Amino acid sequence: MNTCGNCTDNRERQVASSSFPGGGSSARPLDNGYGQSRSKFRAAHLPISESPIPQNDPFSVPISSSWPSPLGRYSPISPKMPLRSGRRRVRPTTRRRHGCGSVVECPLRFPVDTKIPGAEYTLRYTAATCDPDDFNSANGYTLRGSKGNQSTEALIAITAFNENAVMYGRTLSGVFANIQDICTSQRSKYWRSCVEDGNPAWQRITAALVVDGLDEMDNDALDLLAKIGVCQTGIMKKQVQGRETTAHIFEAKNQKKINSHRWIFDAVGKILKPEVCILVDAGTKPGPNAIYRLWQAFHDNPNLGGSCGEIHPMGGRPLLNPLVAAQNFEYKMSNILDKPLESTFGYVTVLPGAFSAYRYRAILGRPLELYFKGDHSLARRLGKDNLQGLSMLQKNMFLAEDRILCFELIAKEGEKWTISYVKDSKAETDVPECTAELLSQRRRWLNGALAANVYALANFHRLYRSKHGWRQLVLYQVQAIYNALSLVFSWFTLANVWLGSSMLLDNLSGYAPYPYVTYVDGVSKVIKYAYLVCLALQFLLAFGNRPKSERLTFNIPLWFFAFLTIYLMAAPGVWSRLAASSPRVHPPCTEVLHSASTPTASGLAALLVPLSSAVGIYVVASLLYLDPWHLLHSSLQYLCMGPSFINVLTVYAFCNLHDVSWGTKGCDKLEVLTPLVTSFTRFLGHIHPGDKMRCDRGRQESQMKAEIEDLHKSFRTRVVILWLLSNAILAIAVENLGGWLNLNDPSITIEQVQLFHRGQTNGRRAYLSVLLCVAYWFVLLRFVGSIVYWVRNIVFSWRRKRS
Repeated sequence: MNTCGNCTDNRERQVASSSFPGGGSSARPLDNGYGQSRSKFRAAHLPISESPIPQNDPFSVPISSSWPSPLGRYSPISPKMPLRSGRRRVRPTTRRRHGCGSVVECPLRFPVDTKIPGAEYTLRYTAATCDPDDFNSANGYTLRGSKGNQSTEALIAITAFNENAVMYGRTLSGVFANIQDICTSQRSKYWRSCVEDGNPAWQRITAALVVDGLDEMDNDALDLLAKIGVCQTGIMKKQVQGRETTAHIFEAKNQKKINSHRWIFDAVGKILKPEVCILVDAGTKPGPNAIYRLWQAFHDNPNLGGSCGEIHPMGGRPLLNPLVAAQNFEYKMSNILDKPLESTFGYVTVLPGAFSAYRYRAILGRPLELYFKGDHSLARRLGKDNLQGLSMLQKNMFLAEDRILCFELIAKEGEKWTISYVKDSKAETDVPECTAELLSQRRRWLNGALAANVYALANFHRLYRSKHGWRQLVLYQVQAIYNALSLVFSWFTLANVWLGSSMLLDNLSGYAPYPYVTYVDGVSKVIKYAYLVCLALQFLLAFGNRPKSERLTFNIPLWFFAFLTIYLMAAPGVWSRLAASSPRVHPPCTEVLHSASTPTASGLAALLVPLSSAVGIYVVASLLYLDPWHLLHSSLQYLCMGPSFINVLTVYAFCNLHDVSWGTKGCDKLEVLTPLVTSFTRFLGHIHPGDKMRCDRGRQESQMKAEIEDLHKSFRTRVVILWLLSNAILAIAVENLGGWLNLNDPSITIEQVQLFHRGQTNGRRAYLSVLLCVAYWFVLLRFVGSIVYWVRNIVFSWRRKRS
């Protein structure tokens, strides 16, 4: 197996690598910094045996239990192993190459436990001074994994930012375990043939570690990488021959994850030319055989361009947090209903960057070109031809760049790539555990998804230029109609949640006995006013405050809407029980003027039937996939959080539509690195400092940035006004179905008032019944797609076993 690591440090980028005999290692870059250069680091090969004999496979060598490795039994290091006397000492040497920076070969700080002598005890560090697009052999850059006759079948890219050593170690442990499964598995003819031909499986796998910013990186995590032997921060160079280092393969500036992917696909990928690129976020731990099953999906289907596995939050103690439990239920139902439906259509709208895979040759060309328009460092270089010249909607679209990549993949001209979901490939990940983190994450997700869905629908005609058959095009058309209706449905969820809550509150008096009717009506009115106050408070907070600075205030609406859900579920039962035990007393006629009409059995049935049917589908689908436990420990938390997902998360997302950042703060503190210069270069630096030019450029960029920010906020304000007005008009129209009645008119009779209230209530109930029926048909369609996916998976598994 070949490994490359990248580390960023709010400075420049660097590359380091080391190789094994018979195998290669790949340099891997990372990004950090907004519109500035940064560095990446490349890791050494993990200790792996050359022998194709399974008994000598490195993964079969037991790790000493006397040293508590954070990676567990799959740790590739054993610090207690003594140095061998026959080992060749390697001194750090620096070589200059034409068209690139410096290349340093240095010994590992911690010896690697392996029997292979030679280059595996050295770490190659490359201080790259170029853009990812220019990191190629033509400019003098090479990676160890590109040497030799073996090809790279799988490139595993692990991207990180500020994850701690425990999270990082969990991810590495899962990846190592999966590579061991591939190396030792006898199920795949392909990997067995590799061993029979004398090319072990590990020689066809390259792991690239990408850390987006050394300043933000956890020190313990950095120590972990150093012990593994994939980085040494002391050898980084800020400049090479007066040219700024752009990648330390070690790296040093936060350019966000998408810039890290540029180094993966445009730099490492173009040199190694892997068949499949597997993306894993630090903090995400692939389950047993998860990576193998992702690769197998590509191996079995030559038309598969992208795929993803099932991602779920970590279980255990974190599920005691209601926010985590609600997200767990959301993830699970998406993996049981949404992803299987989209996979049945052949187009999964989003492949999560935390755990997904792409066929490298499928995404080359327009898909990657459009995907990387969201890279701020590229926008800074190309100006208005890229991100800075895009509209506000387009900039938000690149917050969901993985959605754009998926659409461009299936719409690639002259090709017929599809995207699928692999249910058996599971990975657990960390999810936000506090309100501030959840708001920042969902702001990016919701705004990016909205813009990406609009883009996909507007460019649907491009699918007819692909080579998809007519059956596949029909499926894509059905999916496009479904996505369009879902988009319209989601636009009006703010009004629909209010209408549903308002009607249920008004109907509570119908369950209460007479003496309590007035009190129930009074409580309902207070709750409705509090609802509107919390909603207005959320708009005010979302417009002018950061979630991390107003943690308590942002939590108030969440608590209120959770209380509202519990009250609406419990109150009917409480009042019904009280009414059954109380003597029947007829209210005076004047009470009719102040109470809503009593709910009829037929009216309630119209609401309860689609709602209970949808719940039944959730239960049946979960049992079908043998995964029902989230219904027991996470469903109540999700119900309580349901209104907050609309009234808090969606409101915050729309009110911050102008914010096209990724929600992570860059590093402001720079560490001074020692420049690598010759005396002549130093002399030229004193003559041409270039300080005044940089100051003028910075002043112009500040003015431009202020103008762009004003345009962004103006766009945000218009969209929020349109969204708020359209939902307000819908809510007012439905609330006043049946017209207006002047209760101060002395000619109005009690019978007319009763008839007016009954007609108004029935009108709202009819609207909500239609709304729930539409929602039910959406759920039913997802259930049908899930059944088709389940049956197809069983058939494919049976055929694979027979073959």
